[in-house]
Amino acid sequence: MSDKAIDLRSDTVTKPSPAMRRAMAAAEVGDDVYMEDPTVNRLQARAAEIFGREAGLFVPSGSMGNLACIMAQTARGQEVICEAAGHIYNYEMASMSALGGVLPRVIPAEDGIMTWEQIAPAIREKSYARPQTALVALENTHNMAGGTVYPTSVAREICDRAHDAGLKVHLDGARVFNAAVYLGEDVEEMSKKFDSVQFCFSKGLGAPVGSMIVGSKDLIECCRVIRKMLGGGMRQSGVLAAAALIARWKKDRSGFMSITRMQNCWHRAWRIFRASVSKRKKSRPTSSCTMWARLE
Repeated sequence: MSDKAIDLRSDTVTKPSPAMRRAMAAAEVGDDVYMEDPTVNRLQARAAEIFGREAGLFVPSGSMGNLACIMAQTARGQEVICEAAGHIYNYEMASMSALGGVLPRVIPAEDGIMTWEQIAPAIREKSYARPQTALVALENTHNMAGGTVYPTSVAREICDRAHDAGLKVHLDGARVFNAAVYLGEDVEEMSKKFDSVQFCFSKGLGAPVGSMIVGSKDLIECCRVIRKMLGGGMRQSGVLAAAALIARWKKDRSGFMSITRMQNCWHRAWRIFRASVSKRKKSRPTSSCTMWARLE
């Protein structure tokens, strides 16, 4: 019997594959603050292509990516509507308030999935005495709800109605490729109505470091300035981007994601996890990327 431990705490504890390590060692690099790192530029262009966007921006972390998108689309003293258990509200050090000067307006939602019927009453009426709503932020998959997935129709309705109300919509898509695998859909189609999208390379995609913002050229240029302000301007960061280029997130010829193999990996991991939990302990699989057990 093998004594090798299988660490199922999180998809963030994965380690780079041999192919990633080779790519990192051989990466062609330049100074990315001057936008001269060819590997970073290639990664950003590839991300923009996959999401059907004008441009992309490589950032050190998903938290920085979310904050940059929030700051680029709001003004100080405004509000951001988000789900009560969401990552940007609970696990990003109150950065939207501390650094961005905006307030979260939280909505508790079943399984972390907000609907327009819940969002609409939270939009502030026009008043000089109240903070004004500027942005709606969704999380797909929703981490603390156990990896639940937004139905694309629900997300699209929120985007359409929010835009009609003059609001921007941001997608915290840290694990959006997990959602794509679960739904059997293409990330471009799933996310095309969002004004900004952030996704992580260091979670379900298995790279060691980094996240990506995609959106319009104007948004990305604004986020580039904010990234520098937040200390995220990296120099020869092609060493990191090279690993992300190896990660399994590319479109295959059918237009679906080649990372559909994640689905098989998920079911295999669930079987291993379930076998390690006694019948007296409650456990359940979830939509995409998290397993829960209650020890009694």
